Amino acid sequence: MSHAPIGALIVGAGLMGRAHAHAITASGGVVVGVVDPDPLRASALAGTSGRVPVFADVASALQATTPTVVHVCTPLPTHRAVIEAALHADCHVIGEKPLTATAPEAEALCALAAARGRHLVPVHQFPFQQGVGDLLAKHDALGTIVHVELTIASAGASGPRDADDVVAEILPHCLSLTQVLLPTSHGDASHGDASHGDASLNGLPWQVTRVSPGEWRITAHANTASIAYLISMSARPTCAELRVFGTTASAVVDLFHGYSVIDTGAVTRASKAARPFRVAGRSMVAASANLARRGLRAESAYPGLQALVHRAYLAFAGRGDVPISPRTLLDVARARDRLIALSGWTAP
Repeated sequence: MSHAPIGALIVGAGLMGRAHAHAITASGGVVVGVVDPDPLRASALAGTSGRVPVFADVASALQATTPTVVHVCTPLPTHRAVIEAALHADCHVIGEKPLTATAPEAEALCALAAARGRHLVPVHQFPFQQGVGDLLAKHDALGTIVHVELTIASAGASGPRDADDVVAEILPHCLSLTQVLLPTSHGDASHGDASHGDASLNGLPWQVTRVSPGEWRITAHANTASIAYLISMSARPTCAELRVFGTTASAVVDLFHGYSVIDTGAVTRASKAARPFRVAGRSMVAASANLARRGLRAESAYPGLQALVHRAYLAFAGRGDVPISPRTLLDVARARDRLIALSGWTAP
């Protein structure tokens, strides 16, 4: 049975708007309009999507088009108003992270989405990367997880943006990965799905040290596993890396590129001596396969976004569960609020 393509309205024609346009097409959707106050930028993105109409504001776009979903790719301060307008127009929403500036705003929007019978999906794409999926599929090979470490060195604050503001926008990436890796803290790692689980990220014993603007060090523990986030605006080279240490194996996920490497070496002198070569060889194989896979998908950046959008579109069409549940969304939002409060930083 064929299904009519999902019509998508993109709000925000910048870098993320272009990435979403590609993910929409790759997921079988159709861009029906582009909204941006800059007409040249809007027209440039619209031209890549088949000369669709452009609009200067969301209200005009929603009146002139009939989208199934609105992709929110605008700066954070605009999110709430855009999402509210989309939900009142009976559209589903896929919104860039952080979905809202605060957890109470997210709670209000989730309530509105439920009342309108629509889905609200934040772009927490890291858990939907191939590398994270491969890691979760081999979860048992790790044994009991004893430590989860995320290192993100970003150049996002190299311009006029407040360095701490960039860190605060990165936090949902770290928290959403913790959800799926440590089921005791919320997610269900056996399913690789961020929509399972009952406990709360917000309830973990977090400690936050803001060493200087743009330099945050965050720790916690969940049962037998410790958690550490290093988020830096000045460390170089830039990177986004997840390390998971278990009692029988360890793993590294390159989150910039979307692949993982698991090391299951035995506790012997020979294994210790061979480890640099073993890990290097496995990394080369994984990176090469990943490059080929992403090339076939024409996925030049933001691995995980296509997979998340595809699963969301299936849910919008009634052919699957929403990839990120409201409970999971809100757990990340509340934990993010708590980490910001513990840092002592106040948003400008």
